[in-house]
Amino acid sequence: MESGLSLEIIYQNNLDTGKFAKMLDNTSQSYKFYWLEAILSLMFETEEDLTFDRIIDEMICGAWHTVTHYHLRLGPTINGSSENFLEHAINVLNIQEGKNLAQNPTKEKLLLAIKRNEELLKRDKYRLTDYVPYKLLYPFLDEEGLEYLRNDQRGRFIEYIDKLTDNLFYKIIAGRGLQKKIHIDANWRKLILDNYSVITSWVKYHKIQFLQDRNPGVPGIVYKISPESDDVRKLEKARDLWKAIVEITGQPLRDIYAGEELSIENFDLDHFVPRSYIANDELWNLTPMKKDLNRSKNNKLPSWDKFFGEFARYQYYLYSQLFMSKNRRATIVLQDKFERCKRYNLNAIWAAECLYIPNNNREQFVNILEHNLKPVYDAAKLQGYDLWRI
Repeated sequence: MESGLSLEIIYQNNLDTGKFAKMLDNTSQSYKFYWLEAILSLMFETEEDLTFDRIIDEMICGAWHTVTHYHLRLGPTINGSSENFLEHAINVLNIQEGKNLAQNPTKEKLLLAIKRNEELLKRDKYRLTDYVPYKLLYPFLDEEGLEYLRNDQRGRFIEYIDKLTDNLFYKIIAGRGLQKKIHIDANWRKLILDNYSVITSWVKYHKIQFLQDRNPGVPGIVYKISPESDDVRKLEKARDLWKAIVEITGQPLRDIYAGEELSIENFDLDHFVPRSYIANDELWNLTPMKKDLNRSKNNKLPSWDKFFGEFARYQYYLYSQLFMSKNRRATIVLQDKFERCKRYNLNAIWAAECLYIPNNNREQFVNILEHNLKPVYDAAKLQGYDLWRI
C-alpha cells in the first residue's frame, strides 16, 4: 500500500492493496476520508451490511468536534461560505441542538440528536450519497464501470458491480435513497481487521494533510481531528509559578475580566486565545481566571479592545516579578519555578528570545506581546471563533 506511508500489510487471497491505497487520491472534498473512516469504525461494531444513512450518521459523529469545537473547514470555501455538505449538516445540527449537547457529547447523544433532526438533515444526507459511495470505488473499476458513473447511471452501476468477480472492497445493494446498503467483501473485512491500526493511521495521515491544506495557518491540525484528552494540557507548572508569586509578594491573584481577587487554591488558567485554536499552553497566552467565568468564556475570544490592555498589564506584572525584583531570595525561588515551567509553557522562539528576557521595559514588553499575539487572535476570529459576551 502506497500514498505517503510505508505500510506492512498482512493479507491473503491476492487482494489488490494498491487499488485500495488509491481510493483517497484526487480529493477535492473531505467526504472520502470520513466515509471510509465511518465504514472502518462500523466494521468493528457489526458484520451486517451498512445503510448509507448509518454511515453518514457515523460521519457526522466523526467530524463533529473538528467542526464545532475547532472550527476547521472540511472543504473549499466559496465567497466565505462553506460548500461542504457534511460541514453544513453538522452546523445545522449544532444550531438546533447546541444547548442540549455538552461541549464534548458522547456518540450516543449525538446519534439521538441526529435522529431528532432527520428532516432538517435529509437534504445534506442525500447530497452526500450522490457521489462518495461510488467514487471511493474508482480505482477498482474498468472503463465500463467508470462510464456508468460519468453518466449518473447508478442503477446500471449497481447491477454492473454485482456481477464483478474481482475482490471489490464493497458492493452496493440497491435500495431506496438512504436505505441503499454496502456489503463489504469478506476477504477485505479480514484484511482490514487484521491490520486495523495501520489502515486507520493511514487514513488519518491523509485526512490531516487534506485539512491542513484547507485550513492554512491553523496550528496543530493533528490534534484537532478528535476530542482533546484532558491529559494533553500542561498547566501544572504554570499554576505553580503564579501561586509562588502570591506566596512571595503577599498580593492575591486577580481576574483581569471581572477585576476580582482570586483564591490561590481555587482558580483556573485561561487561554486568552482559545486552546482549541492555538493548540498549546504557552505562558504568554495564559492568565488567572475565576472558574465559573472560565466556563462561561469556554471556547470564545475575549474582546481585544476591551481586555488586551489589562491582559498585557498582568503579563508584565508576572514578568517584573521574574526579572526585576530586588529581593534576591524571591528571584531565586521564582526563577526556579520559571525554569520548570519553560519546558511545557515556553516553546515559542519569539517568547523565549525576545519576551521573557531581562531588561524589557513595560512598553517593549507590551509591544512584543501584541505584535505576536494579535495575528493569532485575528486568525482565530477569521476561522469562525465567536466573541465572548461578558
